[in-house]
Amino acid sequence: MNKSELKIGAMLSYFLITVNSIYGLIVTPFILSTIGTSEYGVYKTIAALSASISVLDLGIGGTVQRYIAKFNIENKRKEIENFSAMAILQGIFFSVMIIIAGIFLYISIDSLYGNTFNNEQLIRAKELMVLLLVNMVLIVFENIIIGIISGMNKFIFTNSVKLVSIISRILLLFVFLPIFNNSITIVALTLFLEALVLLVEIFYVIKILNTKIKYHFWDMIIFKESFKYTIFLFIQSVMSQVNMNLDNIVIGSIIGPDAVTVYSVGILIFNMFQQLSTAISNLMLPTTTLIIAKGATSRDLENFVIRVGRLQFLLLGAATLGFIILGKEFILLWMGKGFNDAWIITVILIIPALFELSQNVCLSVLRAKNKLGFRTLVIGMSTILNLFITIVGTKYFGYYAAALGTSLSTIIGSLVIMNIYYLKRFNINAIYIFRNIFKKIFLCQLLPCISLIIFNMYIYNSWKALVFKMILYCLIYLFLLYFYGFNNEEKKFFKLKELGK
Repeated sequence: MNKSELKIGAMLSYFLITVNSIYGLIVTPFILSTIGTSEYGVYKTIAALSASISVLDLGIGGTVQRYIAKFNIENKRKEIENFSAMAILQGIFFSVMIIIAGIFLYISIDSLYGNTFNNEQLIRAKELMVLLLVNMVLIVFENIIIGIISGMNKFIFTNSVKLVSIISRILLLFVFLPIFNNSITIVALTLFLEALVLLVEIFYVIKILNTKIKYHFWDMIIFKESFKYTIFLFIQSVMSQVNMNLDNIVIGSIIGPDAVTVYSVGILIFNMFQQLSTAISNLMLPTTTLIIAKGATSRDLENFVIRVGRLQFLLLGAATLGFIILGKEFILLWMGKGFNDAWIITVILIIPALFELSQNVCLSVLRAKNKLGFRTLVIGMSTILNLFITIVGTKYFGYYAAALGTSLSTIIGSLVIMNIYYLKRFNINAIYIFRNIFKKIFLCQLLPCISLIIFNMYIYNSWKALVFKMILYCLIYLFLLYFYGFNNEEKKFFKLKELGK
């Protein structure tokens, strides 16, 4: 494991998160003011609908990353070449499946949204579906290529490409969206950049990494083993897509595109929150694989989860408490009146997610050990619960029910059932983990919150006031962290390379 690669890759991950956040914060109001809330609602609805079939790639990117990492550790170059070629062949098959499913959804748009979309919106929805379908096919192959690159621990490159891509998207949107003034422009620019990024990534694999994608033979043993892993990832991905996109699909069908726009703002903030965790978790998969390969004990795994979890919680916990106090003011200043409900939606979503994501590295343990069966079952049960609450509840309680369905499924599935499994199967004690993750850090987060509550009584509803309170919050928090919250190892120098030891 190249620790420098991991460290710089992690730094780029968080810089990427920052840029993505800027994208959401700056570009979203710009898009809304340019194309209007209804058109934006149509775009988000169809984006969610099309994303529901993206799972037909069977999560092949995650499978490729795992097996390329394994072969790379073992220095098996021929196996890397052959497995990469096998993945491409599977990608072609998955792309055909996606196209067939996309045609079916295209035909179904009228029946799904005929009651809430007008004729012009229905035509736009179909146009968007076609472009998004092409984009999904490109993403299948990009996921494979990214899996190869990530499996070889080249995180600097992957994150650099993502960074350049998102910056380019921002610049292009500001140039072309006012000219064409429609949601088609958003998807067309995304499609163009996706194709360009894919070409760059292929060049990097072949020319820079000097890794051939060469078919030697169909390795049935590896195929069966990887396919089993892929199926579990696929089922989990299906459930994840349902949990992420079901809300917009149902809200668009029952209430209409304007309600989707309000809900999407809450989801946008929630996704920023999630990115803080997943960036680290994704970086930790190769490290976790290596640790397990060296024969890590249950206590070793617990300590590893704690070390990563503390890093996640010091970011996520601060973000959660800060948003609860300042979020309503922020949304009012950012999006204007009419989006107050987005704050409620976000709070409902992020509170249970805070605890789930703080131990998200446990998922890397499951992947590294290829023990995904039980989690797949749990996610399935949670998804059914979410599906029931969302469909039934939205008719009576609107989009609040959709957010509540997601949160309750997270609490029951990820926080209760999965932690019982970790204890029984791996002897990983969630109570022990959370006690060590929260130790001192929560108090460091709570104290600056008190200062925010006091200042909120006197200073409100201006960007200057909001920025002042955010800076004050961060300064107090960082001071308390360094002199009280960090343990000796963290205080010595909190570096990501320490996590891989």
